[in-house]
Amino acid sequence: MTQADVDFVDRAPLVITTELSLRQPPQAVWDVLTDNESWPDWFRSCKACRTTSEARTGVGSTRWIHVDLFKVNERIIAWDEPHRWGFTLVDANVPIAETVVELAELTPDGNGTKIVYRFAVELKPWMRPLRPVMRWRFERLFASSLAGLQPYLDAR
Repeated sequence: MTQADVDFVDRAPLVITTELSLRQPPQAVWDVLTDNESWPDWFRSCKACRTTSEARTGVGSTRWIHVDLFKVNERIIAWDEPHRWGFTLVDANVPIAETVVELAELTPDGNGTKIVYRFAVELKPWMRPLRPVMRWRFERLFASSLAGLQPYLDAR
């Protein structure tokens, strides 16, 4: 797997963008988004997530996450609290992608927060014919899973 920088989201062959408006301010959303261990509580498809580096936060920190069939190691490549957070995949148990970068951007929206979450991927050559199916699958995964943020934030 090829690791990439944040600018990969601007040139990736496939980018899934999910936008949400949340009632809480950016810092409250940031605190949940960057708390790896809380992901199974609100990201519907996440079975487990944990920090794997000594540094729990910041660029260069790492985590392991289990989402659906995928078990992946990720490295944080963007950390601009409470506005921008992103990571690149280091490796995965199911090798369908050459490169993956995910980037979340949070902006104030009235008293709340607008979050734009981008999933950028370059599929392996053998997976490229399935790109329409993968687009559909990833759009559904991120829309349904990120929708768990608001109820989780409300309950805090």
